Amino acid sequence: MRNKKAAITGGSRGIGRGIVRRLAREGYDISFTYSSERGKAQAEALVEEITGQYPVKCFCHGAALNEKGTAEAFVREAYEELGGLDLLVCNAGQSLVHSIYEMDEQTIDFLINLDFRSYLMAAREAGRIMGENGIKGNIIFISSCRGLRAFPYDELYGGLKAGLIRSIQTFALDLAPYGIRANCVSPGPIRVRTSQELREEGVCEQEIEDLDNLWKQLPLERMGTPEDVANAVAFLASDEAAYITGTNLVVDGAASLPGIPENRPKADEEFKTWCNFKRRW
Repeated sequence: MRNKKAAITGGSRGIGRGIVRRLAREGYDISFTYSSERGKAQAEALVEEITGQYPVKCFCHGAALNEKGTAEAFVREAYEELGGLDLLVCNAGQSLVHSIYEMDEQTIDFLINLDFRSYLMAAREAGRIMGENGIKGNIIFISSCRGLRAFPYDELYGGLKAGLIRSIQTFALDLAPYGIRANCVSPGPIRVRTSQELREEGVCEQEIEDLDNLWKQLPLERMGTPEDVANAVAFLASDEAAYITGTNLVVDGAASLPGIPENRPKADEEFKTWCNFKRRW
C-alpha cells in the first residue's frame, strides 16, 4: 500500500516532534522543518530515529518561516520529494507572551509573519496542490487555548492564535468542494522542555517554578504532553474524522474554561482578582 504523505512545519522538538513520531507510527512519509542550528541537530537525530523504527521516508529542512515565500516553498518541496501531499500540519511558531507595550516593531512583525502569515501561505499552497491533483487531503493548524479567552500580556500571541481558529473555518468552506478538510488543534499548557533546559534558555527561576507547579491549577491535575496533541492531529487526519471540518479541537485539560487562576503575581505586579496587573503609567 502507498504510504500517505505529510508536511509539518516546526517538527524538530516539542509538540512538532510528537506529531512527527505519531504520524510515522501511522505510516506517513514525512517532510518537516526546523529553524536553528540546535534544531538542525535535533531534526537530523529525529530523521534517523524515524527511519530506523518505521518503514517510512523522512526528510528535514531548515526554514526561516517568518520570511516571505519560505512557507509555500517548503510545501512545494515536500510535495515533490514525497511524491504527494495528503496532510499539512502547520505547527511552527514562537510562544512569546509579552505585553505589546514591551515589544518593538521588529518583534511584532516577526511574530505576525511566523505565527500567522506562514500558516496561511502554507495552507494556500497545500490547498492548491491538493485541489489541482484531486487529493482529498487534510490541513491542520496548531493554534492555542490562548486564542479562546483573554490572558494578560497576550494582545499579540493570543490574537494571532484566535485568527488561526477563525481562518481555518474559511479554509474549510473554500476547500470542502474538493474533498479537502481543514481543522485546528488548540493545545493548553504542554510541558515540552525540562526545568534545566528552560534555565539554559534564560528563563527566570520564578517562571520555572510557576511552570513546575502549574499542573496543580488545572482541573485534570497534570500538564499536557506532545503526545496528547499528536493524538488529536492523528485523529483529525484519519478517516474516523471524515465528517469533521472547520472545527477547533481543544486539548488543554480545561485550562481555557472560566475561573482557572493565573500564576502568582511577579514583584512588579498586583493581583486584581481577574488577572495579574502590571502598572506602567
